[in-house]
Amino acid sequence: MESDALVKAQAFDLLMLQLPVGLAILDRQQRYLAINERLAQFHGIPQANHLGATVAEMLPELYPAIAPLLAQVMESGNPLLNFEIQNAPATDNSEHWFGSYLPLHDEQQQVQGVLVIALNQTMEWGVQQRRQQDLDKLRRVLNNMFAFVGILAPDGTLQDANQPPLELAGLTLADVQHKKFWDCFWWSHDPAVAEQIRQAVQRAQLGIVSRFDVRVRMQHGIIDVDFMLAPMYDQDGQICNLIPSGIEITDRKSSEQQLKDNELRFRRVFDSVADGLISVDRNGRISLVNARALEMFGYPQQEMIGQPIEMLVPLDKVPAHHHSRQQYLASPSTRTMAELKELFARRRDGSLFPVEIGLTYLEGDSLVSVLATVTDVTDAKAIQQDLQQIVHDKTTLLAERTALLNEVHHRVKNNLQVMSSLLSLQSRSAPPELKQAFAESQMRVRSMALTHQLLYENRNFSSVPLAVYLEKLCRLIQQTLAPTSHIRFNYSGLDQSLLLDLEQTIPCGLLVNEVVTNSLKHAFVTKVSAGSSAQSEGEVRLGLQALADGRYQLEIGDDGIGMPADVKIGSGVSMGMQLIPAFIAQINGELELYRHNGTCYRISFNPQKEAR
Repeated sequence: MESDALVKAQAFDLLMLQLPVGLAILDRQQRYLAINERLAQFHGIPQANHLGATVAEMLPELYPAIAPLLAQVMESGNPLLNFEIQNAPATDNSEHWFGSYLPLHDEQQQVQGVLVIALNQTMEWGVQQRRQQDLDKLRRVLNNMFAFVGILAPDGTLQDANQPPLELAGLTLADVQHKKFWDCFWWSHDPAVAEQIRQAVQRAQLGIVSRFDVRVRMQHGIIDVDFMLAPMYDQDGQICNLIPSGIEITDRKSSEQQLKDNELRFRRVFDSVADGLISVDRNGRISLVNARALEMFGYPQQEMIGQPIEMLVPLDKVPAHHHSRQQYLASPSTRTMAELKELFARRRDGSLFPVEIGLTYLEGDSLVSVLATVTDVTDAKAIQQDLQQIVHDKTTLLAERTALLNEVHHRVKNNLQVMSSLLSLQSRSAPPELKQAFAESQMRVRSMALTHQLLYENRNFSSVPLAVYLEKLCRLIQQTLAPTSHIRFNYSGLDQSLLLDLEQTIPCGLLVNEVVTNSLKHAFVTKVSAGSSAQSEGEVRLGLQALADGRYQLEIGDDGIGMPADVKIGSGVSMGMQLIPAFIAQINGELELYRHNGTCYRISFNPQKEAR
């Protein structure tokens, strides 16, 4: 028995040293019979000082709190377990100790003492506190996130969810907690969506992560969410929970749809352009091509995208084109390549066709560096060649007709001169009373011949410089009718820039011929004696100008004796006076006649053919 007791005592001493708890044995007088170093350190008193001393002596501040507990155990014989020790002496307030009082019985089951067990749970309590703080912090973070985050049991039952998706749906946690996730309010708008969520739960139960875009019901409408459901594993590798999460992507979906619409719109415009459009990256590879370019070169799209642009260049031009492309990219700009030389492109079958190419540099685009606009000018070239042939034929024909008209005017002028010469010869043998008539007729013929002469000399068969014509005509009249007179001609009022077509020039010339001839014959006659007269000095002036309304105004005047008041234009025995109204009518003119300070004819007419 004594040996057994010794073994027990040694075992107890060993436990006192090895166990990570504070141990002490008290007798009925609450004196320390034994205490280990851990508990002595808790008390803050050396281990040896405890032995034989009472609890009240060792822990005067703590004793009032534990004395009733010790008395309870000794009187009842029942243990007290895991009670918190308050106001532990000589310890850091941050430490947390828990105690147990176990009664020690003798053989008669009488309580002879108390076994004190003190456990320092400061570390475990701190871990629990930090864990709780982390959970609280995580809860605050989740509740401040707009994203949906929840916790499901492995069977898909919702256990928890953060606050924002609940509020947006007008729910509380109690409304959805303990429900199957696919039966919750968020998916109630569409059975197909609820089924999609249920299948995602089934996949998560098998360890498969699901992610997809889904339409979610909220209090004020439907939103788009990027949804994910993933399994969560415990430390043993078993699925302990399912974690659903989601981020609203309504704006993103709207932006994506707008982008798709814009891309579709761009593609429609891109493909509807009549010219071929080919985009090329900085490496010279085709990145985009429109329908017209595919048709033009005879390639399907998949055979062009990603290929070097030199596939469309004539084989003998490929090296030079590669070099030119490198030079262009070294100093890129928007420019036309087909201004100075003819360009050709190569189709899929190897045939060549003429093109015009414009280059547009797109700065800052990594996919498209240069946009080439390709125009097939095969038809244009053919039309151009046809036009050139037509122009050549017309030029040849015009030259032939010009030569013909030149010859016609030359012959007409010669024939009129022949007629003038014949009239001159005829007048030599005519009676004196007819010589004047022959001379006037000769002047009319010569005025017409002069018109054809000017057309022939100027090589212009449609119009005549009117001032030049009138001046030459008056000089001719003067040389013929009054070569030795002292009558002067004033041409300063003639506008040298005015032209008149052939059909109006002849009646205009005949009109001037009649008026000037009449002035030379009658305006400057002075009576010398009874029955005789002589010419005096005087001036004949001609004026020609363009009026503001586009008409021409022709003036023929003299400073002679003036036209008698009884003489009227268009009447009388004089042929000239009878012809003047007819010539004015032929040029669609209007006559104003002034009889003071000489005689002045002012004729206004429209120089255009349409006016006649």
